[in-house]
Amino acid sequence: MQNLEQIRAAAALAATHSENTQITRQAVSKLPSMILQNGLLATAAFASEEKDDGNPKRPEMMAAMKAIGKHLVDRGIGDSAVRSIPALIEDLSSKPTLSLQLATTEALALLSFLKRFAISNAPEQPEA
Repeated sequence: MQNLEQIRAAAALAATHSENTQITRQAVSKLPSMILQNGLLATAAFASEEKDDGNPKRPEMMAAMKAIGKHLVDRGIGDSAVRSIPALIEDLSSKPTLSLQLATTEALALLSFLKRFAISNAPEQPEA
């Protein structure tokens, strides 16, 4: 039986070590303050915003929010049919306030681990 910290750490490691996901510390470090100031749903909408050509405006933030969405579904907070950020927003907006508060708390807790495991933004220095 794993405790919540182990579950969150495993989810963050899986998200940051995924081959098709690029989660950077810079993108992740902005999300907690955005969530606290604007709310989880507004932050998710901001992170999932797309350009005119259909590509995400902020792919690193979008990847982090997708990791949060997956974690919320795995924890039973979100509906198992949720497969995208807009679907997560719709699901959480239709639930009681307590579910949204729980989702926000869980998202912030997961972000603390994502920030630790995310790739650094600094260019790698060659060894001397």
